[in-house]
Amino acid sequence: MGRPKTSASGASKRTEKDAERALNADSKSPTSNSKKRHATKETRSSKTATSPSTTSAPVVKRKRAQSEVPTADDVTSNKRSKTGRPSKDQTKSRSAKSRESEAPALPAAINEVPQDILTVFVFGTGENGELGLGPKKNEALRPVLNPFLDPSSPDAFHIVDFACGGMHTVVLSAKNQIITWGVNDNKALGRQTDWDGGLRDVDAESDDEDDTTLNPLESTPTEIPAKQFPPGTRFTQVAAGDSCSFALTDTGLVYGWGSFRDAQGNNRFGYDTDGNIIATQETPIHIRGLPKITQIVCGDNHTLALDTKGDIWAWGYNEQNQFGRHLFGRQQDSFVPSQVRVCRGNAKYIASGPYHSFAIDRQDNVWAWGANSYGQAGDPKSAGGDSAVLRAPVKIQPLCQKKVTTLAGGAHHSAAVTAGGQCFVWGRIDAGQLGVVFTPEQIQDENSIRCDDRGKPRICLRPTTVPNVEQAVDVACGTDHTLFINKSGAAYSSGFGFQGQLGLGSSDDVEVAALIKAKTVRDRCLIRTGAGGNGSIVADIAKRN
Repeated sequence: MGRPKTSASGASKRTEKDAERALNADSKSPTSNSKKRHATKETRSSKTATSPSTTSAPVVKRKRAQSEVPTADDVTSNKRSKTGRPSKDQTKSRSAKSRESEAPALPAAINEVPQDILTVFVFGTGENGELGLGPKKNEALRPVLNPFLDPSSPDAFHIVDFACGGMHTVVLSAKNQIITWGVNDNKALGRQTDWDGGLRDVDAESDDEDDTTLNPLESTPTEIPAKQFPPGTRFTQVAAGDSCSFALTDTGLVYGWGSFRDAQGNNRFGYDTDGNIIATQETPIHIRGLPKITQIVCGDNHTLALDTKGDIWAWGYNEQNQFGRHLFGRQQDSFVPSQVRVCRGNAKYIASGPYHSFAIDRQDNVWAWGANSYGQAGDPKSAGGDSAVLRAPVKIQPLCQKKVTTLAGGAHHSAAVTAGGQCFVWGRIDAGQLGVVFTPEQIQDENSIRCDDRGKPRICLRPTTVPNVEQAVDVACGTDHTLFINKSGAAYSSGFGFQGQLGLGSSDDVEVAALIKAKTVRDRCLIRTGAGGNGSIVADIAKRN
C-alpha cells in the first residue's frame, strides 16, 4: 500500500514523470514507509533520523551478517531417552495438553481456515528486504519462487494466505503461523528484528558488492512467536497497511501491531488495556471494541472490518474521510473502532485503497468513499481536484448489479472483477495504471475521460473493461501499477514499472496490460495476486492441506 521508493539513479530515468507525480500528489497524503527508506543504504542504517536543520550524523554502513540466516521452521524433536521413558520435551508437551484440556472452551468458530497451500512467486525491488528472499537477494525483475515458502520443501513455511503492505508482507501458514518480512521501522513485522551485524565502520574499504548485506531478520520470512497469542488461537486471514498489520481468528477476533501515520508523520496505533496511548505497537495485541468479525482489510493508515451482522467498522486515521463520515461527540476518537454508516446490517464484502474504501451490499450495490482526487472512489462529479474527498459513501452505479467479487485500490486508481470474468478499471491513467489504451472517441467524451490543461488524458471517470485480460479471476493494485489474473491462470501487469514490480524483466512503464512470460510461471495456473509499494506477488495452488 505504500508509495514506491525512488533513488537517485531512478530520478535520472524518470525526471519528467516523477516531477509530474510529485506536483499532483494528494496534499494530505501522509509520509509513508517508502519515504522513510528513501535514503541510501548507508543513511538507512543510521539508528537516528536527522532533520534537515541539524548537523548530519557520521555516515555508517551495514556489516556483513555475523550469524546464519534464520531457518523457516524449528520443530522440537520427538525422540525418546535411552531408558525408553518419555523425553523431557514429551513430558512438557503432555503437561501443556493437560492444561489445555482444563482451559475453558473457546467460542464457536465463525470463519473458515484456508485449506489451499500456495506456491508463492515474488518480484520487484527489495533493497530493504521487501521481497523476503534473504539477505543477499534484493531484486527480481521476473517472478521467482520464494524458497522460504516452497511447498515442496518440508523445512519451508507452507502458505495459505498473504497480504502485501507498503514495504512489508504478512502471510499465514498451514501450521497456523503468522510470518512476516520487510521493513520494520514502525514494527509492522510484529517481532524483534534488531541485528548486531547492521553497522560497520565507514572507513573500512571494500569494493565487494557482496559486502552489502540486508538485515536477515527483516529480509527472511520469520514467524511471530506463537506465545504472542492466546493458546488455541486459530487464524483465518491477514491484512497489511503501510506500517501496520492485522490477523483475523476463526472466532472473529482481530489482532494487530505496528502503527498508523498521519499527514504530519505522527505515529499512533491505539490504546493499551489501561487506556494509555500506544504510538507504535511492537507485538500483536487484541483489538478491542469489535464484534464478531468475518473480514479485515487495510488502507495505508486505516483499517476496515466486516462483522457477522453486515456492519462495517473502521479505525486508524480518517484524514481523507476513509470512514465515510467525520467523527464527533463520543465517537470522535478514530483509534476506537466505530461503525461506518453505509450498508448498515447489509454489507457482504469490503475492500480498500490507500486512502479510499469500498463495500458491496447484499443487493449487489457497490459503494465507495474517501479520497477521490483522480476519481479512484468512482465519483465522476468530484474527480479532478487535488484534494477531492467524498464526504459520504456513494454508489458506483456502473458496477451495481454486476456481481462484483473483488475490488482493489491503488493510490489514484481502482479495479474490480465480476463473477462473469469482466475486469473494470478507473481513475488515474497517465502512467498506464489501468492497462488500457483509450480510443480518440473515448478521450473526446468528457463523460468518460478528463484531460489536464494541456489536453493530456488524466482521469478515467467511468469503470472501463480491460480488453486483453479475458475472463479475469483476480486483480490487485499497487501504488501506481496493476496486476491481473485470468481464468487460464495467466498473469498480466501494467503501470509504473521502475522498481521491477511488473515482473516483465525490465524497469519500463507499461501502458497496456502485458502478459508476464517468465518461465517460472509459464506453466502455472495462477489464482491470486498481491501488490505493495515496490513489490508484487502471484501464486497458484500447490496442494490442498
